[in-house]
Amino acid sequence: MTRIKRPLFGGAIQAFLPDGFIDASSIRLVPNNQEVFMHAQSDQSIIVEILERVNEVSDENAIKYHFDALAEANDAQNTQDHIVDKIQSIPINSLIVQRLTSAWYLFGRQQVSKYNEQAKNIVYIHLCLLRLGGDLATDLLISFNDPVFVSEQSSSNDQQNQNGSRWTLNDFEEFFRSLEVVDYGLFLPSSNDDNSQSNDINMS
Repeated sequence: MTRIKRPLFGGAIQAFLPDGFIDASSIRLVPNNQEVFMHAQSDQSIIVEILERVNEVSDENAIKYHFDALAEANDAQNTQDHIVDKIQSIPINSLIVQRLTSAWYLFGRQQVSKYNEQAKNIVYIHLCLLRLGGDLATDLLISFNDPVFVSEQSSSNDQQNQNGSRWTLNDFEEFFRSLEVVDYGLFLPSSNDDNSQSNDINMS
């Protein structure tokens, strides 16, 4: 599958995206701290989010903290509505991004109601957390949202093309492993003022 090199956040970050993406900012407002890409033929999405570093918890628990925050945003706070299946460390020397203190991968599931609908969809959530330390003090959160069950009553049902191509976990891994920071000034406070298949993944 062809990869398209895409500048993110005005070119401060760049990475290779899989085929068939739509830049969400071309059809709706996206917060300045996010880049959102949607699959053209499904309800899948890849999101890159710049967040203030969470220091209240350990590195390993930080990615669970962000998963729980995502569950709250998705109105999936109930225990049965969000489940973590796997958390594992990613060796930072296997990544392009520099100035990392640690990197983590999480796989979980959430039952999500879109647009406050009653119908709930089951979404596999894959998270990659890149933790930048020192004066950068940033959590760079990359998420891959992969609906695996969409209710017939959900507004997302007509967006599902079961016979079409879909992004895979390998696509997500290639994306975050290709991610490169060109300008670390993006993470400094002054910059921020101006301007979240198989489930086995090889992290070695």
